[in-house]
Amino acid sequence: MFNRAEYKKNALAILKGDWGLACVLTIISAILVPLPLVLCPVAGVCILGILGVAISFTFMKMSAVFAGSNPDEKVTFSTFLQGIEERWLQAMLGALWEFLWVTLWSLLFVIPGIVKAYSYSMMFFVIAENPKIGAMKAMDISKILTQGHKADLFVLDMSFLGWAFLSSLVSGLGFIWLCPYENMTKLQAYYDLKKMAFAQNKLTPADFEA
Repeated sequence: MFNRAEYKKNALAILKGDWGLACVLTIISAILVPLPLVLCPVAGVCILGILGVAISFTFMKMSAVFAGSNPDEKVTFSTFLQGIEERWLQAMLGALWEFLWVTLWSLLFVIPGIVKAYSYSMMFFVIAENPKIGAMKAMDISKILTQGHKADLFVLDMSFLGWAFLSSLVSGLGFIWLCPYENMTKLQAYYDLKKMAFAQNKLTPADFEA
């Protein structure tokens, strides 16, 4: 069962003690992404994809430490750099592939583009967790994970609107805290969607192998 309240609760618990690193990564993204997106959208999309996957990889490490899977592991800025080093190509290709398909669907009408964006929304998590998986396969897995849950993911996004409004009132500074909170929440949703897909035999662990 998709439980956004539980995902949010878990996200805050995981981020406790790691807010400094999470906020630094948000600031880095805010510095590196906007200008390239304006001057050269393709380059901006590539940078966004690489940073998005590396941040997801870092948050996955935080989740593993919190869950006790890797209690002795230290999650630091070098973890983020590791995510870039090991996943930059898949992340870049995935971001470009997603950008292409969402754009094409959006040419029909806005709503199909939004639907497809949610369909592909788990792709960065798949790549972050499985660095040898190709971009197209990660996109296919994301489509399966989000089957029947696009509306749930939309409502999850809408649940952050109040925080986004408050963040905008302080010159956008609140987003430094809000973005990690939202991203970590979506990661918890990804883990749960994956469990549900396994339980319903939509996917198997072998599907996540290269």
